[in-house]
Amino acid sequence: MFAEPPGFDRVALAGALREGWGIEAVTLDYAPVGFGTHHYRVRDTAGADWFVNVDLGADASALERALGAAAALAEAGLEFVAAPRRRVNGRCVTVTAGGDAVSVVSVIDGTPHEFGELPPGPVRLAVLGALGRIHAERGIDAPRDTLAVPHRAALAEARETLDRPWDGGPYSARTRELLAFRGAVVDGLFARYDALVPLVRATGDDWVVTHGEPHAGNVMIPAGGGIRLIDWDTAAIGPRERDLWMLTPGDDAEWAAYGTHGIDETAMELYRLRWTLSEICAFTRDLRVPHRDDENTRIAWRELSGYLTAAI
Repeated sequence: MFAEPPGFDRVALAGALREGWGIEAVTLDYAPVGFGTHHYRVRDTAGADWFVNVDLGADASALERALGAAAALAEAGLEFVAAPRRRVNGRCVTVTAGGDAVSVVSVIDGTPHEFGELPPGPVRLAVLGALGRIHAERGIDAPRDTLAVPHRAALAEARETLDRPWDGGPYSARTRELLAFRGAVVDGLFARYDALVPLVRATGDDWVVTHGEPHAGNVMIPAGGGIRLIDWDTAAIGPRERDLWMLTPGDDAEWAAYGTHGIDETAMELYRLRWTLSEICAFTRDLRVPHRDDENTRIAWRELSGYLTAAI
C-alpha cells in the first residue's frame, strides 16, 4: 500500500518482531510499495535489513499455510523463491494484539519491476522456468483454491444500499453512482464466472502448487543475477493456469523454458475474470466504508472506475 494506516501502532509491530523472530528494531520505516499489504523496512541491532509485511485483519491461518508453502519450496531447493523467514517456533506468521498478521523476509539487494506483464527476453524466460519448477513440485502443503471471488459478499451488501447515500469518504458517492450505472456489467461478469467454476473445479485432480500472482511487480533481479519471486501470500493449490494467465508462453522457446505445452482455455478465462471481479469487489468495499483521500484511495478509485467503465 502507498500510505500507512492512520494511527498504526509501530510499537506493537516492533514487539511482534521481537517476540516472533528475535528482531530488535533500531529503525522502522514505512515502505510505500505494492497494493493490499502494508510494508515496512527494518534495520536491527546487528545491522541486518528486513522487509516486514503487515496484513490488516487477515486470516492468519490461511496466510500461514500460503507462506509456509513458499518456505517449503525454498527449503526444497528452489533458489528463486524469496521465502518468508520462519519464526523460532517454525511458523512464518505472528499476529499482533490488534489482529494484524506479520511476516518477515530478508531485504533483496536488487532491481524491482513495475506491475504488468514481463516483456519477451531473458527475465521472462527465467520466470517461466521458475513456474515450471514450482508446478512440478509435489507434497507441498498449501491452501486449496476454492475458486471463490474474494469480498463478493461485501459487494452484494453494498449493492443492496445503492438506493441510499454513501458518505464514508471522498470517493463513496461517486463509487455508488458508478456501481449503480454499471450494475448490469457486473451481473454479466459474475454469471459467466459462475458458469465456469464447476468446469474448472472438475479438473482438481491435476492441480499443483501455484504462486498466484507472478506478474512483473512480483519479480526482482538480485544484484548477483538470477531472479527472485516475491509476495507469496497468494500461494495455493490450483490449476497451472492460475499462474499462466498472467504469463502465457507465447512461442516454442517460452514453452521450452516452462517445460511443457498446453493450457486449459476455460481455466484461463476463469482466472482473468476472477482478477477483474476481485478488484471490483475489493475496491468497492474500501471506498464505501470510512476512508480519507490518500494515495491508496486515489489508486482504488482509478482502478475501479477503469474496470467499470471498460467495454467488457
